[in-house]
Amino acid sequence: MAGIIFGCIMLILVGWAILKGKYAPFILFASGVAMLLFSVIFDTGTFMPKKALPTGSDYLNIIEFIRYMFSNNLANLGLLIMTMVGFASYMTHIGANDAFVNIAIKPLSIIKSPYALVFIAFLLGKAVSMVITSAVGLGVLCLALMGPALAALGMNKKAIAAVFVTSGAASMVLLGGSTAAKACELSILDYVFIYKIPAALPTVLVMGIAHVFWQRYLDRKEGWIPSEHVGEKLVFEGEDVKRPSTTAPKLYAILPFLPMVFVVVFSQYCIDSIKLNITTLMFFCVAIAMVCEAIRWKGDIDKLGAGLKAFLQAMGKSCSGVVALVIAAGVFASGFKALGMIDAIVNFASSVGAGGLGMSILFVVITTLVTIIAGSNGASFYPLVEMVPHIAKSMGVNPVMLVLPMHQASTIARPLSPVAGVVVAIAAMCKMSPLELVKRASVPSILGLIAHHIFVFWLSL
Repeated sequence: MAGIIFGCIMLILVGWAILKGKYAPFILFASGVAMLLFSVIFDTGTFMPKKALPTGSDYLNIIEFIRYMFSNNLANLGLLIMTMVGFASYMTHIGANDAFVNIAIKPLSIIKSPYALVFIAFLLGKAVSMVITSAVGLGVLCLALMGPALAALGMNKKAIAAVFVTSGAASMVLLGGSTAAKACELSILDYVFIYKIPAALPTVLVMGIAHVFWQRYLDRKEGWIPSEHVGEKLVFEGEDVKRPSTTAPKLYAILPFLPMVFVVVFSQYCIDSIKLNITTLMFFCVAIAMVCEAIRWKGDIDKLGAGLKAFLQAMGKSCSGVVALVIAAGVFASGFKALGMIDAIVNFASSVGAGGLGMSILFVVITTLVTIIAGSNGASFYPLVEMVPHIAKSMGVNPVMLVLPMHQASTIARPLSPVAGVVVAIAAMCKMSPLELVKRASVPSILGLIAHHIFVFWLSL
């Protein structure tokens, strides 16, 4: 009981610190160490993995455990995350992302109906999200590129802002799937293509349709008639918006999708004689892009060197960001488990008759609330996902049923947070209140959360 009480106190303190904007990895490391220390003093549970080497002192084992977490994660999951982030940054550096964006926005000139444009613009935003993985960067870029054209066709700037603030919801890319795939004990290929994308696609359609009816309802409530605003200009406030370059060859538009192509090509579904580790595959894709750059710049050493530098710098930056957060979350989760908190959660769920679906709903609610309060999907997902495999095993359910709804809830609920970076940035650009933008994004996001949970439950049966 003492461990559970201490664990609840630590949860409150961690939540408070994250809400105050403190550095999340430090908070998770510090709280995790505190819980591990408590578990040693009061003998509430164990935390040393079988592969870790005991030091002979229970207290020094805490330091050895942290070393093990760094060693194990940096060599595997950490390196994978760093290469994925590095690849995404390299695609931006060479203009491949811009090449795709320039192609993606062309369908806008064909559609004339304002509310048909709401749906099409949302789908185009999702298409761009396949190559622009930063929520803020994605929202700002889509607004800058497509916003003026949509406004000229009579769309309300509030509706335009709502469409693009939700563009990053229901992610369908490999980036971000490695941690979740590990928690589900699946390959990233199976996690993304068997579960993540099949659940995300219908969710995107639900959100897009919801946007059409919700934006039209709010427009009518405000007395906005699109035909009376045709030709209006959308002027942005306070943002130095980078427009995509047109210098990269159009062929470069396929480069950002190479990892998703090759992960299928070199698998049991296609060429099963070649086995490529996903990290190796990412380096392979970077090498292909560098060959394209060498041809484009005729072997210019300075150009090629600048590209490699951008790749390596992005890898280093992700190590202090996402990778540090993943490792810190692992230490936090281990401390949580050593206090007996996970067993208490499972026992409580069993006592009230909550099965896999009930536990999944609980995790989604928690993830959603933390995302709304903190404005960050990473701070809500990573600390919780480390606990899921043990809970799923204890309850005898498919871990996908617990992990994937949490994973996507952290992205779908982000537009519901008035302190989220993407909400603040887009609201400022459109000269509107963040709360007003949250209202415009609320119904599509809430319906997206519900729909996604239903689709995942069906897939994981």
